[in-house]
Amino acid sequence: MPSPLQVKVAIYGTLCGGQDNMHARDVTTQLQAALDSPGNNGVVSINNDTMGGDPCHGTTKYFGAVLTLNGQPLFFACAEGQTVDFFHSVSGVAEEKAEQAAG
Repeated sequence: MPSPLQVKVAIYGTLCGGQDNMHARDVTTQLQAALDSPGNNGVVSINNDTMGGDPCHGTTKYFGAVLTLNGQPLFFACAEGQTVDFFHSVSGVAEEKAEQAAG
């Protein structure tokens, strides 16, 4: 069952050696798949494995995403190695997910 959250854009990466040397990847598809995956309850670990690889070896990566719930934008950001509970960090998401499951 699809998540009530829709990922508009998600980026994972870093500046390797300065502003002119950005290494990042679009992880919109990976994040939406994780949120839509049965049984994960909207909890996603942000790391090289879940975000499709390491865009810049030997540096700390950062994650940023814009999602929507009922057309309202929601903003998320964190560092590599953190876990984000997307469903329970925003009021109404867990409730809407439960309503979807009920029918």
